[in-house]
This record gives sequence, structure tokens and C-alpha cells, in this order.
Amino acid sequence: MDLSLILFPPGSILFLTFLAFAISLSINLLNKRTIDYDRLRELQKIVNEYTKLQRELIKDPENKKLKKKLDRMKPQFDAARSEMTKMNMKPMLYTTLPILIIFWALGNFYAEIPVARLPFPLPFIMDYFHGNSALSNQTIGYLGYYIIVSFLFSMIFQKILGTSPTE
Repeated sequence: MDLSLILFPPGSILFLTFLAFAISLSINLLNKRTIDYDRLRELQKIVNEYTKLQRELIKDPENKKLKKKLDRMKPQFDAARSEMTKMNMKPMLYTTLPILIIFWALGNFYAEIPVARLPFPLPFIMDYFHGNSALSNQTIGYLGYYIIVSFLFSMIFQKILGTSPTE
């Protein structure tokens, strides 16, 4: 197989788009299978209520009723945050290593290859992503392109599969 078909545009764009699609779909399906989103949303309501009350207390630090309410809610808040963290960590146990291996392999192929040219330069973002790369600040490499496309696919799949934590 001729690797130049997937290393340079337009083949690299198609390959990376398919890869972002497949990984995003896999992660969202795994999340749907391992996370109880109804319970996660309940816990999110507890956390949101507690933080809202904290903001109110900052505005009115002398409110003793609010202080008591926050003190009573603190154990519930801590338990909710802990449970949410555990829920969100479970799928990461399955996905982290495979994704690291995929991007290590991609880095060996795509290191200095521009994938897409932007219509305008993004100096601050590109300095962060490019580091010491020879790519201009008007081009993005495989990682930048993957992040953008993966983010878009993830938003779509979260809506379709109901895996958004805030619905």
C-alpha cells in the first residue's frame, strides 16, 4: 500500500476524519454503556445547587441561614462529586492506552506534514500546538485537525446517543 495516499492531503484529511469519526463514536458508545447518565444528571444538579449557594454566600457573607444550609449540604456535595468522578473515570480506563498508542503511531507518520491550511493565521494557538515545528501558523498538523474534527463528531454523537452530561 502506498502510504502517500493517507499521508498528504486530500487523503490525510479523509483518513484523519474517518479516524476521528471512529474514535469519537467508539468513546461515546463506551460512555453510554458504562455511565448511568440519569444518575450523573442527578448528581450534577446537587453540585450545581451547592455552587450556586456558594456564590450567593460570597455576595452576602453574613447570611447565617445560607451558611447552615451549605454546611448541611457539604457531605452530599462531596459524595456527589466523588461519584461523578468515578463514573467519568471508568471509560477512561478502557480508552486511554489505545488512544495514546494510536497518536504515538500517527506522530511517527505525520510529524511535520501539514494537513489543512487555514484562511488566516492563528499565532497564539499555533505556537502552542506547533512548538518547534516547521509548520507555519497558518497550517494545522494531524493533531490540531484531529482535535477539531473529533470535537465536532463528539458533540453530534452526544446529542444522538444522549451521552451529554447536561441534557
